[in-house]
Amino acid sequence: MAMLIHMSRRSYDQYCAVARALDAVGERWSLLIVRELLAGPRRYTDLHADLPGVSTDILAARLKQLESEGVVERRRLERPANVTVYELTARGAALRPVVEALGVWGLDALGEQRPTDAVRTHWVTGAVGEPVEV
Repeated sequence: MAMLIHMSRRSYDQYCAVARALDAVGERWSLLIVRELLAGPRRYTDLHADLPGVSTDILAARLKQLESEGVVERRRLERPANVTVYELTARGAALRPVVEALGVWGLDALGEQRPTDAVRTHWVTGAVGEPVEV
């Protein structure tokens, strides 16, 4: 059964740490989900709102994959909130320097804002937020 699950997912099938890392977080939207969760736990609806362009199907699939890779976990908040949030595991939080480095590396390609570009304040500041307690 585990082999079927592995085969249904795309993999580079290379014995290489970079390839294995990309197997875990290299799908489109995955690192942007991590970027959002670096600021702390988020509800699904909040993630969807701050990731314009991602469909609900893709967001759900990426969150499920990131959970299976041990990058993200779901947690039910106590009352009165009583909602489910997604948050980074220690393995996921370890991606902070990777996401920050990509942000620095991407500055040269940023250029002028296009009319079709979505913008969120926390993206423009260039800072990846510090984790917050919910």
